Amino acid sequence: MRWAIPKLDRAALTTLYVFCIGALALGLLAALAYVQFHVSALSTPWPLQWPGGFVLVCVAVFAEKYLIRIRSGIEVSASFLAILLSIALVGPLAGYVAAAVSPILLARRKEPLRSLWYSASLALVAGTTGLCYWLLLDWASNGTSVSSLVVAIVGVAAGVVYQALNFAIVAPIPWFRRGITPLAFWREAFQPFLPFHFFFLAISLGLIYIYRSYAMKPSGVSTLYSTLLIIICLLPVMGLIYAFRAFAHQRELAQHNEALALRNEKLFLQAVKSQVTALDVKDNYTARHSAAVAQWATDIAQAMALSQHQQNVTHLASLVHDVGKIGVPDEVLNFPGRLEGEAWRLVETHCQNGHKILKTIDQMDELADVILYHHEKFDGSGYPTGLAGDAIPLLSRIICVADSYSAMVSDRPYRKALPVSVARGELRKHAGGQFDPAVVDVFLGVLDTHGGPYQTGNLADFDLEFSSDRFLRELEPERAEVA
Repeated sequence: MRWAIPKLDRAALTTLYVFCIGALALGLLAALAYVQFHVSALSTPWPLQWPGGFVLVCVAVFAEKYLIRIRSGIEVSASFLAILLSIALVGPLAGYVAAAVSPILLARRKEPLRSLWYSASLALVAGTTGLCYWLLLDWASNGTSVSSLVVAIVGVAAGVVYQALNFAIVAPIPWFRRGITPLAFWREAFQPFLPFHFFFLAISLGLIYIYRSYAMKPSGVSTLYSTLLIIICLLPVMGLIYAFRAFAHQRELAQHNEALALRNEKLFLQAVKSQVTALDVKDNYTARHSAAVAQWATDIAQAMALSQHQQNVTHLASLVHDVGKIGVPDEVLNFPGRLEGEAWRLVETHCQNGHKILKTIDQMDELADVILYHHEKFDGSGYPTGLAGDAIPLLSRIICVADSYSAMVSDRPYRKALPVSVARGELRKHAGGQFDPAVVDVFLGVLDTHGGPYQTGNLADFDLEFSSDRFLRELEPERAEVA
């Protein structure tokens, strides 16, 4: 008989992990309660200063109140400072208590599991760090007095242990819940704030030195004066915590404004799409033509091993390259013959018109320039500026080849579609004149690898191409939600 192991879903796995951390935290609490009073190496060399410890717990709660919300479920606070001071001045048990109690203002009445997680994980990190701190200090002293340098080195080591443990314990949660890798979580929630944590560590070491200088005097320090000393030392710390929150607020505003800007840019491109669709109603050619150009031009860019970003720009620029025709009169667009004179000059303005439409958004500069030059010719005889050779942007040269090929294999008011073989011959004939010869060679190779419907553009669908556009996805702000 075989026993089937049930496959846990993400929520069940997260719940199991949280309860494991809670169990470890309770076990550590029992161990700390014993060693604080029975193991001299893991207790302070001066009498326990519980009033001072209470003050530090209050500071930790204050720090948690002014935490930074990076994303839903990802939060950072300056409670590290108060917790480390509790460990060094009162003992590892005090550090555990400060960490466990500090999230009290964040307790979610309807989310007991989340409240348990905040308290248990932080307490486990603080308690373990406290044990490491006093064990290292005892090992470094070797029965003699400890120098200030040794205290500083042990303090730095404790700070590193705290951050490493905090990351190691917290990182599995976003991994279980959202599939966010530990590396991505590190970059998002830990790395940007390391300078602040090391700054708080430096402040903590200075306060520890001041306290030890008085507490280790032969006469000792009374509980009252010890508590007052802690309060005086912590006054600037409160200001730092508030400044930390002020920085967080500005960061949140900047992220919010960036998200709004990106959303507006995407809405703008959706409006451009609507203009192309409206133009197709007038011209009954533009949308499918643009979709075919987007397919071919993007495949050319891929075959030329251009970067993913360049391929994305090529795709979107191809889709909207004719948006400037919205300003060309209907009778000109649908004229049943070859255009000349003033009518042709009106058509030529669509490059500048498209450039002006897209140039209004900062992130569209590259896209706008590609559209502006997509009718330039390799020999310099094109429009609107007469650029030649490599002076023409590569993406514009790619779109020029795909655009011209599409015009040849499509029905136009003044002629029927040309056979694919004739269109290919025209590309070869004008390579080095109208077209970049390197782009022509690549495109002909791309056509060879596909069948007839692809070569004629019959499979092209504008709405489908636009909905799958990767440049639009580049504009989406990244969201790293954990809970």
